[in-house]
Amino acid sequence: MKIVFQGRHGAYSESAALHLFGKDIETIPADTFEELHKMVQSGEVNYAVIPIENSTAGSVLENYDLLLKYRLPIVKELKLQIDHCLIALKGEKIETLAKVISHPQALEQCSEFFESNPQIEKKPFFDTAGSVERIAKRQLSGVGGIASAFAAEFYGLEVLKNPLANFPGANSTRFFAIQKEAIPVDPVLHTKTSIAFIVRKSAPGALYACLGCFAKYDVDLVRIESRPKSGSPWEYVFYADFAGNPLQKNVELALQELKTVADVILLGSYAKGEDRGVEF
Repeated sequence: MKIVFQGRHGAYSESAALHLFGKDIETIPADTFEELHKMVQSGEVNYAVIPIENSTAGSVLENYDLLLKYRLPIVKELKLQIDHCLIALKGEKIETLAKVISHPQALEQCSEFFESNPQIEKKPFFDTAGSVERIAKRQLSGVGGIASAFAAEFYGLEVLKNPLANFPGANSTRFFAIQKEAIPVDPVLHTKTSIAFIVRKSAPGALYACLGCFAKYDVDLVRIESRPKSGSPWEYVFYADFAGNPLQKNVELALQELKTVADVILLGSYAKGEDRGVEF
């Protein structure tokens, strides 16, 4: 089974793929989220694992746009705890580091470490696991990276400090697994559904009417996100997650009523994601 993820080997997304599908898979890194969607659409891989929301940094907006563009159904969900570590070549110490490279979000989430160590320069890099890969491949002495312990093990480097983040244990990312073909909705196992909807006519109370469909039929709307509608300035697409699936009567009635005022796209029904830590 081939699973694609964005980033470099050792990325949190790769760890999420292993949690979702087990260790007996082939993980394939992609440079961009767009490339990843194309690989699934072409049948080159079986699944892709994408981050959709981080508990501190918020939504991964590009992936919301790509879900609508490619219409690849969501089939699984996972919430993965993000544990940032300070990583360097074996034999290095914090005192010997002159610079630390990592993704800008990771650097910001570990800002207290840099405040306590002002002699260490922090430098943005395109990817957390990619920073560790760069150190390993180029054998960069005096340089640290911020990534997971999984990445350190993958590249044979040493963890100098763990945990490193300002608020250890408080940072999680929600991931979706997507595939080319939709799967039948399981009335018992699929406890969560994601949709996109576009209000047909902008008017006072239009969004209120849409959201009222969920309240009217006692459907628990757990999240809503708006994004600009491509090619239509100042119009918006709304993404929503709710508890339940379309085979449940109250959900069916809510969606039927929603369709009278908005265009509705089903993005997927799936089992509510478990909370996991980065073990591999």
